[in-house]
Amino acid sequence: MIDLRRVAIIFVIAVLYAIFVNAFIGAFYAAPKYDDFCKSRYYAEKPYPAPVERKDCPKYQEPTQEALDKCANEKGYPEYRYDAYGCPVEYKGCNFCQRDFDNANQKYNFMYFIFSSILAVIAIGVGLMLPIDKSLNEWVATGFMLGGLFTLFFGTFRYYEYLGRYVKPVVILAELLIVIYLSYQKLHDAKETKQKAVKKGK
Repeated sequence: MIDLRRVAIIFVIAVLYAIFVNAFIGAFYAAPKYDDFCKSRYYAEKPYPAPVERKDCPKYQEPTQEALDKCANEKGYPEYRYDAYGCPVEYKGCNFCQRDFDNANQKYNFMYFIFSSILAVIAIGVGLMLPIDKSLNEWVATGFMLGGLFTLFFGTFRYYEYLGRYVKPVVILAELLIVIYLSYQKLHDAKETKQKAVKKGK
């Protein structure tokens, strides 16, 4: 029969540890915010007084197609200044705020992956080293191990899209081997604990 208390304690410890890691990293290493990089507006602050067709807009020095292509190739977007009628009146240049934000976000996710992996290994280590001669210790140890695995998977998920084509299967395989190793380790420890309990009973 399934011991619901054991399942609840293990699950709560695992979830709370994963949440703790996320809060801990966020407290000391804040994620980049989009508004800190892209401050320009893509919409009018107030409605235009009247719709204006493109042909009725005043002429201005438009960027060349070569400049627009170069901007797109460098992952930027053309930025214009508009008049009260929504007509472009000035080409302000190529804006790279989205590219800069993406680069900062990629760096943050990489550091998050590193920090979360370290904290995940610590949790798994605690789960392995905690003596399981008492049932409560076994529950806590299993909770920490599961929490470490949650943390490891979540950190990997955040940085997964940035991993190289050949790195992705290597990382997933490594994590799979960790899960298999821990499963055998816990089964071995549980078997030894039962054998010791049987010997004491005799």
